[in-house]
Amino acid sequence: MGFRERMKKKKKSLGKRHNAPPKQSGRYPTFFKKDRIPPGVNFFVSKEGEHIIDIIPFRAGPDMPFGEDDSPITEEGELDYILDLEVHMNVGNMKQPFICPYENFGLPCPICEYMKEGGKLEKDEWTRVKTKRRAIYLVWVHDSVEEEKKGLQIFHASHFLMEEKLEEIAKIPKGGGYIEFSDYDDEGMSIAWTHKGVRRDTRYIGHKLIDRERKIPDKLLNRSFSLDQIVHMHPSYEEIDKAFNGGEEKLEKKKTSKLKRKKTGKKLKNKSKKSPRKLKTKNKKRQIPEADIPF
Repeated sequence: MGFRERMKKKKKSLGKRHNAPPKQSGRYPTFFKKDRIPPGVNFFVSKEGEHIIDIIPFRAGPDMPFGEDDSPITEEGELDYILDLEVHMNVGNMKQPFICPYENFGLPCPICEYMKEGGKLEKDEWTRVKTKRRAIYLVWVHDSVEEEKKGLQIFHASHFLMEEKLEEIAKIPKGGGYIEFSDYDDEGMSIAWTHKGVRRDTRYIGHKLIDRERKIPDKLLNRSFSLDQIVHMHPSYEEIDKAFNGGEEKLEKKKTSKLKRKKTGKKLKNKSKKSPRKLKTKNKKRQIPEADIPF
């Protein structure tokens, strides 16, 4: 029996394959739960040039990071406009990012413990794995008609490049509080900035709050969702430890190195001139309005 006869009943599967969505190229480590992101919601990537966005508020879920009082910065069900996180980026051979249990929730973190104990790390590795502050928003982008048509998008940026600048320009002089730029009604404002450079030379400059050209549509607000529910907020101690230590063999070498130091009373030289960071929670309480370094 020839190919045509044998495969006659299987031709439908060939049609299915032709009409299947294209496979995403490459699997990059991420802390986002992509299967929890609503269909049709994409990631906005800031590129060189001018940008204008509106930040869309969301209802906080049950996994918002803690403030200095060891309670959620925003209680479940209340409105927020940012998911403000401390993240260990580029951990292990796979360069995996992990939400830091200590900095965000006051829970044990193997990387923070190792760094606090003065564990030996090369300067580049220390820089890679120490926590970095990240800001995640829901946004409506006005860079072009095409971007506007995309509707709700997720914007993930360095806190230094984005939120730190917004906090400054939103200040009202003489202790007058803050402009609630993320308000979804009349008090809200659009945000403009210019992106210059690429990769490590990336800069966001010229941040401005400008009047909105149009009201945020209800259909877009209705698509808002809890950002803490699309992020792997609680990686286990064992999961982080395995990625950081690179398996039992590397972990055993680190333990042996520590044991030798204890016996000889000598400290191994750390090529980094920087001392390990002090452990403290950076997240602060903020007034909640009723609203790159690249990946």
